[in-house]
Amino acid sequence: MSYKIAFASSDGKVVNQHFGRTKQFLIVEVDDKEYKYVETRFNEPSCQEFQHTEDALSKSIELISDCKAVFVARIGQGALAEVEAKGIKGIEAPYFIEDILKKVLNSKVNILDLY
Repeated sequence: MSYKIAFASSDGKVVNQHFGRTKQFLIVEVDDKEYKYVETRFNEPSCQEFQHTEDALSKSIELISDCKAVFVARIGQGALAEVEAKGIKGIEAPYFIEDILKKVLNSKVNILDLY
């Protein structure tokens, strides 16, 4: 069974963006044996001057609503609660995307239990 994962990354290589400040999410589809890049979704950052606008936060979450998880460098507690209320696992993991994907594929546990 396949599912999608979102990554907050400015360079497509490393998870290096705060959820509220990312300008894009890389979307990857994962199944039991492989993963593949699907697309880059451009985002209007919801954090402005150390606060976030509810409308922009809702739009960011809607943008990745078909994903099972979102990997970010950082995410605030309020945003995390809203992301997870929509059924998306928010995971702070400032690592190489490829390393994360290999761990997901090689793991015998569910992605939601990895981090």
